[in-house]
Amino acid sequence: MVLVFGLNVHRERDSLLLKAVKSLLKLKFSTLIFNKLDSIAHKFNVDEMELLKLYVDLKNKANRVKFSLVPYAERILLLPQCLRSSNCPAELGDFGYNCIDCGKCMIGKVYRFALKLGYKGVFIIPGGSMIAKIFEKVKPKACLGVACFKELFLGSFLCEKFGVVGQGIPLLRDGCINTLVDWKKLFNFIAMIST
Repeated sequence: MVLVFGLNVHRERDSLLLKAVKSLLKLKFSTLIFNKLDSIAHKFNVDEMELLKLYVDLKNKANRVKFSLVPYAERILLLPQCLRSSNCPAELGDFGYNCIDCGKCMIGKVYRFALKLGYKGVFIIPGGSMIAKIFEKVKPKACLGVACFKELFLGSFLCEKFGVVGQGIPLLRDGCINTLVDWKKLFNFIAMIST
């Protein structure tokens, strides 16, 4: 009986948490949203990263079909510079690092794959602050981004601000260097089309 009661409490908490995060999906970006996220984390006694993950997952699901309907020629791919090799020879340009496909990391393969499909651009960026500049110049209709959960969370608001349909793939291991992404998942998302 105690076990059943415990399961019901967890289900009820998870259901309330899901409702709270879904309400965040409807909000436009403001400085208050971080306070709301922190408040939800405190109220439900959950880690903020769990909430960010839930938010990104729900946002991806809500936009997946729209994203898959956007032609490749209207999409861009944003990759974090932290996926580069530690001895990457690429130089920083106006819109991020310019991959020379040296073979020291997987970025060259991803870069070629996306461009071969017809992507409007692939950008290896040093941080989220460059996204607005890219959106203003390139004017994509859709964006696939790879980043840590916090950057994906912030990126979703930039997508909304610029009217860009977004999808985000979280890093498996984050930090500023030697990060890791599920490469197979990334290739699948790059190629995603409506069936």
